[in-house]
Amino acid sequence: MNSFMKTVVIGGMLFVMPVTGLLARPCGGQGGPGDFRRMDSPRAERIFDDLNLSQKQQKQLQQHRLEQRKSMIGLRSKLALLRTDLAEASLASRPDMRKIDEISDRIGNVHAEMTKERIRSRVYVRSILTDKQKEIMDSRRAMKAERNPGRGNR
Repeated sequence: MNSFMKTVVIGGMLFVMPVTGLLARPCGGQGGPGDFRRMDSPRAERIFDDLNLSQKQQKQLQQHRLEQRKSMIGLRSKLALLRTDLAEASLASRPDMRKIDEISDRIGNVHAEMTKERIRSRVYVRSILTDKQKEIMDSRRAMKAERNPGRGNR
C-alpha cells in the first residue's frame, strides 16, 4: 500500500508540475518585469489626456518617456543577467557564498537605481505640470490608493 501511495503522489506531481510551469507568469506582482503598464500604456495616456496638456508639455512628456524607457530597458536587462548569474552561482557544485552575496548586492543596487529612475520621472512629470494639473493628478493618485489599499504608493 505504501508503494502504491508513493506512485500516485509522484504521478500526480509529474502531471501538476508541467501544468504549473505553463501557467506561470513573470513576476506575479504589478509593476515588475513583464508588466508594461507604466508610462507607455493606454491607461497612462488617458490620465495625461484628462490633464489637457499643452503641445509643449506633450512633446516634453513624449521625449521624457522615450529616454526613461531606454534607461529602464537597460536596467531590466542588467537585472535579468544578474539573476541568471545568481542562479548559476547558487547551483554550482560548490557554491561560493561570497560570490552569491556580491551578486545579491548588485541586484539590490539595480533595484535601487530603478526606484531612483521612477522617482526622477515622477518629479520631472510634476515639474512640467501647472498647479491645476498637479491637483488633478494628485487627486487621481489618492483615489487609486483608496481603491487599492496596501499596494504601496505607485
